[in-house]
Parts: sequence; structure tokens; C-alpha cells
Amino acid sequence: MTKYIICLGDGMSDEPMESLDGKTVIEFANTPSIDKLATLGQTGLVHTVPEGCHPGSDVANMGILGYDPREFYTGRGPIEAASMGISTSDSQVIFRCNLVTIENNVMKEFTAGHITDDESKQLMEELNNHFQDPDIKFFSGVGYRNIVFLNKKFDPLTTTAPHDILDKNIEAYLPKGDLEKELLTFINEANEVLSNSIVNKKRKESNLPQANSIWPWSQGLMPKLPSFKHKYNKTGGIVTAVDLLKGLACLTGLESPNVEGATGFIDTNYQSKMNASLKILENNDFVYIHVEAPDECGHMGDEKLKVQAIEDFDKNIISPVTEYVSKNPDTVVLILPDHPTPCRIKTHTSDPVPFILYSPSITADSTNVYSEKAAKEGSLNFQYPWELLDHFFSQSAK
Repeated sequence: MTKYIICLGDGMSDEPMESLDGKTVIEFANTPSIDKLATLGQTGLVHTVPEGCHPGSDVANMGILGYDPREFYTGRGPIEAASMGISTSDSQVIFRCNLVTIENNVMKEFTAGHITDDESKQLMEELNNHFQDPDIKFFSGVGYRNIVFLNKKFDPLTTTAPHDILDKNIEAYLPKGDLEKELLTFINEANEVLSNSIVNKKRKESNLPQANSIWPWSQGLMPKLPSFKHKYNKTGGIVTAVDLLKGLACLTGLESPNVEGATGFIDTNYQSKMNASLKILENNDFVYIHVEAPDECGHMGDEKLKVQAIEDFDKNIISPVTEYVSKNPDTVVLILPDHPTPCRIKTHTSDPVPFILYSPSITADSTNVYSEKAAKEGSLNFQYPWELLDHFFSQSAK
């Protein structure tokens, strides 16, 4: 039985940078395992974000998994809520709720300095204790990534991802639309709670960014997606640190184990992620290994750290995957990012991304390195990510 492995480095692709000798971070990084598979396999470009859609990880990963976001996407908040196993009603609007750092009305940190899970959980508990309202409920996620349910009909309402407005004045990006004044009053009241929290007092004493504001965004109702098994006749799972991908797994009937030490940053436990991935493959057809770190480094605008994240991805994910394939030749591998996160602009773009398709029996094309530039000369090109997935699953290593 053929096994299928997707290795996704979130936000890996980028632009050429003077600080990297005119290379992109992928070109600059030392990635022997990735380049080996590019040489032995086929490469190309895929548009992961359909025209008219915002280039978020939610939209892109939904598409890569084979679900057209133009049909199924309702917001990032509902997807992440699904990962928490939270039951919802048809009237509950679910927001992603970042803990952020705002200074002089400028968005300084969309992660609140990568606040810890424990700190975030305590702040969510303090907010729930303050509001004591059945129509308002906060749920803690991973680090700065949280959820808030509001039992109100916010339609239409426009919100903005905080990672899209780093170092910008927030005034132009506050919620706009139905009940915006009520929502802003709620945000300001929540921020008063945060300002008085012992969590922030300790962070201030330690000279760490304070989580001095909530930032609700990407709201919607819970989506309904057909199961992955029904759609592709395949079973499998997603190995990830972040609630977004866990939520997509829950909504599509895929496994998503909790991985010890998986942080969604450069300090993640790669060994635990690989162990979890190989365990899924023991009894299933497919595993989707998601690594968040390159994206986080792109949002930070730190190209050197992003190079490290990609080199870690190569060493700790692609190398052991290559070893697995050498022992299990009936395996097909797909390597790609979900979208670019250029360090220059510190946010996502909808440009096409480079990918590698490899199996031991595939006929290699002429590319011998993995990069944005090289992929333009590759043998494959896809307008939509679900077309790439269909092609991926049509491959057999035999």
C-alpha cells in the first residue's frame, strides 16, 4: 500500500534579499536533503491562494488539503475552535483572539512576545472571571493564539489579522461594520483586565513584551466539510503545533495527536513530531507534517532566523523522511510552503510557491535544487492546490 507524506514549511518562500547576497532564504539555506529530492524528483509552482482570497494559512492549508476555500471557508476562528473540541450553536460567532502588544496605538507584537501557554491560559481565565457572561467565552489555545465566542450576529463585520499590520497604527484596522462600537467597548474592557493582571506585571519586571490587548479577528460560524476519507478514500493525520491545522484535521476526520514539546517556533521538538508522523503512517495512508517556524521568523522580519528554521526543517524533517522512503520505497513525498511570508513586509503574499514531488520511481525533471527561481523551470505547474493534491494521490511509487 502506497504511503503519502506532505512536508509543509509554513511561509518558507520569500524574496531575494541584499543581506543574503541577493538570494532568498530558501536559496541561502543549506538544505542538502531537500535539494537531493529536488534533483531526484519533479518540481514546479502552485498557486495555493485562489484569486480573491486573503493569503492566510487558513485559506492556503485548506486548499492544499483539497478543500476549495471559496466554498468551505468561514473564518479562521471557527477552524481553530474545532481543534479544541468545543461545541457551538448556529448563533455563536467564533473569533480568533490574539494576545498582542500595542504601544502608542502601534501594533508592535502580534504574539505578545511569544507569550507562553501557561501565561495565556491564566489571562483567558481572568477574562472569563471578569465578564461572567454566557454570551462571552474565552478559550486558551497555543501561546498567543486564542479563541473568543460572542453570541451576537456580527454581519457584516470587517476585521484585520494583526500580523498584517506590524509597526502600523491600529486605528485604520479596528473592526468595521455591524456592532463595531459594541465590539470595541468589549475589547477596551478586556484590555483593562489585562493591564491589571499579575501576568503582565511579571512580564514587565522581566522586560518582556506585555500582552496588553486582545485582538479579535477572522470571525465566522463553524464550517461543515466532507470527510477526507469520503473525498479521497484515504485515512491519515496532521502533525502540527498550531490549532489551525489541528482544527482542519478535526473538521475533515483526520487524526491530530498532541505532540510533546511542539511549540510552533524554532524551539519545537522535531523528534517528537517525526515520531508522531511515523506512528500515523503505521496504520494509515497519509500524513501531513506541518512546521510553523519559518512563518513566525518571516513575520519577525528576521531572515537569519528564518534561514535557521529552514535548515532545521531540512535536517529534522526532510532527512528522516528521506530515510523512511529508503526503507519504504512505496512512498510518495510532497514538499512545499503554504504561502510566502517575505521578511521585508513581515506578512503573507499570494504568490505561487515552489514544491517538490518525489517517489523512488518518479522520472526526474531537469531541476537539481529547490528554490523559487528553480521551480519556475520545473516540469509541473498547478493553478489550484487541490489539483496538486489530486496529482500527488494519483502517484504510486511502484
